Amino acid sequence: MKTMNKNLYFAAALVALASCSNDNFVGDNSPTMGGENGNGGAIVFNSGTNGTTRANSIGADAAALLHNRFVVGGFKTADASNYSKVFDNYGVSWQTNSAGTTASNTSDWEYVNVTKSPVTSITTAQTVKYWDYSTTSYDFIAYSTGAATEVSGTPSAGQVQVVAIDHANKGTLAYSLTGAKTDLKGCYIADLVTVNKADYGKEVQLAFRSLSSKVRMAIYETVPGYSVKDVKFYTQDVDPIKLGIDPRTSAATTSTAALIGSFANAGTYQVKFDGSVAHIAVTSGTNDAYATFGTFPATAIGTTSAAATYAPGELTNNYSQVLPNENGGVLELAVDYTLISDDGSDEEIKVYGATAYVPVMYSKWLANYAYTYIFKISDNTTGWTSKTQTDPKGLFPITFDAIVLDAEDGGKQATITNVATPSITTYQKNHDTTKDEYSAATGAIYVQVMDNNVSPAVLKDDLASKGQLYTLSAAKTEAEVMDALNVQVSSTETTITGRNGLVLTKAESVATITTIPGEDGNNITVAAGTAASFDPAAGTYAYVYDTGEYTGEYYATSPTGWPTGYYTNAECTTAATGEFAAGTYYKNTPTYIYTAVNTTSQPDDWATEGVWYKDPDGVTSAYSTTWAAGYYYKKYTVNHKVYGVKVIKVVN
Repeated sequence: MKTMNKNLYFAAALVALASCSNDNFVGDNSPTMGGENGNGGAIVFNSGTNGTTRANSIGADAAALLHNRFVVGGFKTADASNYSKVFDNYGVSWQTNSAGTTASNTSDWEYVNVTKSPVTSITTAQTVKYWDYSTTSYDFIAYSTGAATEVSGTPSAGQVQVVAIDHANKGTLAYSLTGAKTDLKGCYIADLVTVNKADYGKEVQLAFRSLSSKVRMAIYETVPGYSVKDVKFYTQDVDPIKLGIDPRTSAATTSTAALIGSFANAGTYQVKFDGSVAHIAVTSGTNDAYATFGTFPATAIGTTSAAATYAPGELTNNYSQVLPNENGGVLELAVDYTLISDDGSDEEIKVYGATAYVPVMYSKWLANYAYTYIFKISDNTTGWTSKTQTDPKGLFPITFDAIVLDAEDGGKQATITNVATPSITTYQKNHDTTKDEYSAATGAIYVQVMDNNVSPAVLKDDLASKGQLYTLSAAKTEAEVMDALNVQVSSTETTITGRNGLVLTKAESVATITTIPGEDGNNITVAAGTAASFDPAAGTYAYVYDTGEYTGEYYATSPTGWPTGYYTNAECTTAATGEFAAGTYYKNTPTYIYTAVNTTSQPDDWATEGVWYKDPDGVTSAYSTTWAAGYYYKKYTVNHKVYGVKVIKVVN
């Protein structure tokens, strides 16, 4: 074999975030410089890379994660425009204790005479390669199919179909991997590496990372006076208009934690490069309607986000491995659960068909990223406490919060999705999920609203006209904010005081935006009117969305005043007819309630007509009465309005 004076080395590194091992790079911390081992200038591979923010897997551990093989394409250029092939889809094999036995092997990675990729165009055995100093740079693209065998035709079980690496089209389709979920989850990709002439003779660092993503989910509850147990999950859509069990199928619930959506179980994954960064897009394949995350415990769940109860998952730290989806898709959580009174009475309330929706922008699963969805059950719900069709949803609409954590190399993305009708999602870049809940020092908070009264759920695009941010006089639940909004002195005042004493003060207008900063450094583009933002200070806020709809009531017999003031739709645009039929009707005219108050000092609004009454029915006004200490009755309006509410807690 001929020898030359300069050496070319490859170092293969692997990020194994979504594997069954730790969240690691694969590599060797001490790269070998050209010529050091006297291999006569042959190109060699070495699984070496310096650690970044994670512990590294090295040597045989790295090779085991790659199942002892990867494929590399190498291309050289003299003008940064015209590239020619150097490594034409070469197979590279880990061969234990073989380092230094050939000129092309210094650290157990060998490519000479190794089995070729089935899509290579070379007609002979793989041969040794050398640096070409008449060029200015090399580009290297690599992947591994893990335990699966590379094939050029239609894959069967245990196989992944590959296509030849295409450097000329690296920005649109560098190569693709096709197979079933089980086989694709074991694949790895690497970012494109450019080596300039000044670095010829050094090892080429190829940092692999898993093709797959990791997802885990948890639930906690903050229902005052109750514990939550026996959470059961649906594996298909719950009709938002009907009761808990889907009336189309009477679908049973399961203890297996599940998210409803569209999850790839087979397909073609195209890999392209934005600069040097590898991106993945699924272009064809079949999908599952839900993804599962293990059996959820039947016992009482945690009461804080830090103590949330996790589904066990299949990997360490409760994660499950899934195929990535850079396009995203709406995720739905649909559950039944049981409330148990904490007062020792053993009272139980069963809630059916409560749902939460995570918007598309927060469900774009990237290769080698980890996502955590934490759902909070509070005293607002979209569920029913009865399976009788005539009964309304209640407690109040119970809400869930969904925290989405997305991390690579220490990066974090966290969103909180309020599961009410509608669902409200809040997001803050670099949000620390150990805080309750956001930090003012971290920056702007972003808001989106999803209408889950329709199927599929859709983003609302009228936040500029129907969204309003309030500051709260005290930290309250969504249900208490709803009560203050619906039972208040005046809905037009800048400051609203509800009968529960909660004061809501309108904050400055919340700007609508079309871009939201992503954790990966790229802005996320959203449609006009679908997102808003504000810069928080320490305190408690409520973001309120006016749905333009009204709460319905079921009437078995004709109500007083029928049909005047009654409507058949929630928007109150279709008036009821003169002929009564039992059913749910709506009204947008305010009604009034009167609450007894022991006024030990004269109220500020005593002299305001229509506020204070002497009797509990609001017949005899106290307007012209000389004040004296005692019980009086204060008039409150009930506007029957349906609001979306998200309480946002901010710390320094």
